[in-house]
Amino acid sequence: MFHRIDSRKTEYGWRCDRHWNSIAVETEGNGTFPGNGSAEQFITEHYWGYSRQTDLGCLEYEVQHEPWRVWTARQARFQGDATPLYGPELARVLTAAPDSAFLADGSALTVFRGRRIC
Repeated sequence: MFHRIDSRKTEYGWRCDRHWNSIAVETEGNGTFPGNGSAEQFITEHYWGYSRQTDLGCLEYEVQHEPWRVWTARQARFQGDATPLYGPELARVLTAAPDSAFLADGSALTVFRGRRIC
């Protein structure tokens, strides 16, 4: 894997089956906290996660972190073949132009032990 971060462009890459894949975003403007009710807030401020178990049950777990700043993407792209890793349907979605894109700065987080809910 590799990553590159500079003042306006961020890229993350990984190798799968001897082929490189990467996702990159070029941002514009200054980072701001997402507005109430925005898509950026909906995506970055998830404080509960869910995980399917091998017996087909489900765990719910809490995630805590500080709010994240986001930057608007001027350009975003995926390069590579994601089919071996994600299957043909998601690979097709990844290679299409995105409907929207942004970059979040992230932070340290705490994931609490899950509890079975089904």
